[in-house]
Amino acid sequence: MKKLKTLAPYRNQILFTSLFIVVAILLMTIGFWKTVLLILFPCIGYFIGTMQDEKRSISSILASIQAFFER
Repeated sequence: MKKLKTLAPYRNQILFTSLFIVVAILLMTIGFWKTVLLILFPCIGYFIGTMQDEKRSISSILASIQAFFER
């Protein structure tokens, strides 16, 4: 437990380093487009799940996306 507390200041460095190692391995083994799909589908699932949890409609999600790109 004490070791985890000493690593706490570096948690983002450890997290993102691990994440990019996994992405690099995926790119080398299955290719670019399959990796993009593998990242894209969970992101879509996350947004759909968030929409269901917050009881938001698709039109409100699309309106907020449109407002983001109109800045």
